[in-house]
Amino acid sequence: MRRFFYLLPILLLLALCTLPTHLVKAAPPANTASVFAYFPQTGHNVGLKFKQFYDAHGGLDIFGLPLTEVTTDLETGLQVQYFERARFELHPSNLSGEPTVSLTLIGNMLTKDRTEPAFAWLTSSPDSNRTFFRESGHTLGGAFGWFWQTRGGLTVFGYPISEEFTELSPADGKPYLVQYFQRARFEYHPENQGTPYEIMLGTLGRQLFDLRPDAWAAATPTRPIELLGKATTSFATSIFERRHNIARATAMFDGLVVPPATEFSFNATGDFSEKNGFVDGYAIVGGRLERVVGGGLCQVSTTIFRAVSNAGLEITQRSGHTFIVYFYENILGFDATVFTPSVDFRWYNDTSGPVYIAAESNPEAATVTFSLWGYNDGRTVTYAGPYTRNWVKPGKAVWQLDPGLPANAVEQLVHGRDGVDVNYMRTVTMPDGQVLHQDDFFTRYQPWEDFYIYGSDVKPPVGVTVMPPKR
Repeated sequence: MRRFFYLLPILLLLALCTLPTHLVKAAPPANTASVFAYFPQTGHNVGLKFKQFYDAHGGLDIFGLPLTEVTTDLETGLQVQYFERARFELHPSNLSGEPTVSLTLIGNMLTKDRTEPAFAWLTSSPDSNRTFFRESGHTLGGAFGWFWQTRGGLTVFGYPISEEFTELSPADGKPYLVQYFQRARFEYHPENQGTPYEIMLGTLGRQLFDLRPDAWAAATPTRPIELLGKATTSFATSIFERRHNIARATAMFDGLVVPPATEFSFNATGDFSEKNGFVDGYAIVGGRLERVVGGGLCQVSTTIFRAVSNAGLEITQRSGHTFIVYFYENILGFDATVFTPSVDFRWYNDTSGPVYIAAESNPEAATVTFSLWGYNDGRTVTYAGPYTRNWVKPGKAVWQLDPGLPANAVEQLVHGRDGVDVNYMRTVTMPDGQVLHQDDFFTRYQPWEDFYIYGSDVKPPVGVTVMPPKR
């Protein structure tokens, strides 16, 4: 039985494949290496939110090599990844509703039973040259203090939980001057004097990993994670509310993971309500423009639909728009509308491994990009079309009173366009020639009249269709 995908953390990034109207083979665009990195030394990948944090806070020099793929910690339920000197945690949301990465409190965990004098709680600093942290009862100064301040400070390492002292390293058995922090152990390496590696983090990540049998399966070396499919759409000329909702929804999808043999549901991914940061905007409802909370979601669903299609994944539910939407006219019939809860976009992960979603909205360029990453099984995607027939001209312009507008304002929200039946064909083929998927994306676009909204003091012109006012 297929499982439905709801919310799983982790991440990815995209730009639209511009597909012409004749037969074309989908090819991944260039410059996509920033989302995932593969470390052949251990056979593991670092990507999405974890890679962003890794790169931003010192990367290999600070955290060392990855020891595992991303896995789930059985105690907390969090997505985690083990490195030589740390463990990363992905927390589902912060105050802005976006997932955040932090380091596990390994220092606390591995020293909770230690009673040496260096761990004794102080009430003040015995040395005026050292900074005293009342929150943890310990001091910080000298080379360790400089390293703490310049390499991430409280955010990355947390408070000091010991004074400086000498202990044998579990990694090489040699004595080093060390100091423990909530999330790290600093070590002074005199053999590296005069180099950037005079201060290094101890291998606490490896120590914790060795104590966690539930994580050992994730240490099996694996293949590089590659770009499977990508798409970008433009929302230039969109009103503020639509831009806001596009950015908010895109952030919700960035970093999600769809496990193998799992169906993804757009509508089940999150809460697209005003309570969750969405605002009142225009959407197509019942064949007309309506102001609804979450207007602009179809920009996001169309972009992810195109990325999924370009990746050659199985599409299980897709509905075209009622009318041609000019944002998507670069490829007619290649869109996907959503409307909670009745109209959904769904796809099924029919690859052998997880599929990672990276998403980004660019307010300056007015674009939204989705990219899907996973294990490449060599499938290729070709398109044919779009094929059109049954063109129908639009009727009279439609005018509708919007009490939210200034009294004398008039805004044209839709420039009329024809109706048409469209077929856009997709074929997904495996390296051995087997046809994995063959899809006919059929859309019947109705003719769409010019659509205006106006304020209370405006009188619509003669001969137009006047809609009941918005409430």
